Amino acid sequence: MEKTFDIENSEDFEKIVSKIQVGRMPFIGEQYQELYRGQSKNSYVLKSGISRYAGSKVELIQLEKNIISDFKERVKKSKNGEKIIQLSISNNNNLFENDWRWIEQIQHYRIPTRLLDWTIDPKIGLFFAVESNESEIGQFWVFKSPLNWSCNDHFELNPYNEEIDIISNSSFYIEKDYRNKIAEQRRSFQSGKFTFQGYDKILIPLESQTLLSERMLKFTIRPESKKELLDYLSKFNITKETIYVEYDNEIESIVGELKSKFGFG
Repeated sequence: MEKTFDIENSEDFEKIVSKIQVGRMPFIGEQYQELYRGQSKNSYVLKSGISRYAGSKVELIQLEKNIISDFKERVKKSKNGEKIIQLSISNNNNLFENDWRWIEQIQHYRIPTRLLDWTIDPKIGLFFAVESNESEIGQFWVFKSPLNWSCNDHFELNPYNEEIDIISNSSFYIEKDYRNKIAEQRRSFQSGKFTFQGYDKILIPLESQTLLSERMLKFTIRPESKKELLDYLSKFNITKETIYVEYDNEIESIVGELKSKFGFG
């Protein structure tokens, strides 16, 4: 009997991951860097947060500008903005480092940006697919990302360049100046990477983009298996307590005010 869902237990999950990892072995398989993402509903598509709130390129550009500007103002007026972001980056030789720092911190405070979260740890990807919406079919995505997307020096790139297609390869350790920054701790705990595209492409789901569709592999998860899979992940110390970082009241207030102002769900 043919299976209805791709992942019904941990054995299914491990077989899928093993096949993906073996498939890109040097000199044997394809050339790609695999990234993983979990989504708790089967109706979700691979679109960055901000692109869900803009119907056109013009709307997107203006919305992004407003979000960044508003966030900066609120942080600078806060009692201790330095706990949120390094407000003055010393020895900054990269023209666009400050722009990227703001965008990346905004993303991890759960405010929509053009960044889309991925992870190099398949178990963390699975966690996000099964942690909520227990009656819904989950999605486990694998992106066989092009090697030329991998970018170690994205601070040198202009994030507002319309032709940009990258995966930001931020280090998995927390940089010295960012050890006390809550959002950066969260990215580190989640082994996170980001995909980032220009304004035209970002409005199209990744799986619907002509040059990427064959690189996007989607695996469905049986709703009734979500609890069992959460138990499986807990054996590896992957739980809500280890994945998420709690924000203090001031940060929660800033995030709440922004979401309310812009109508973010």
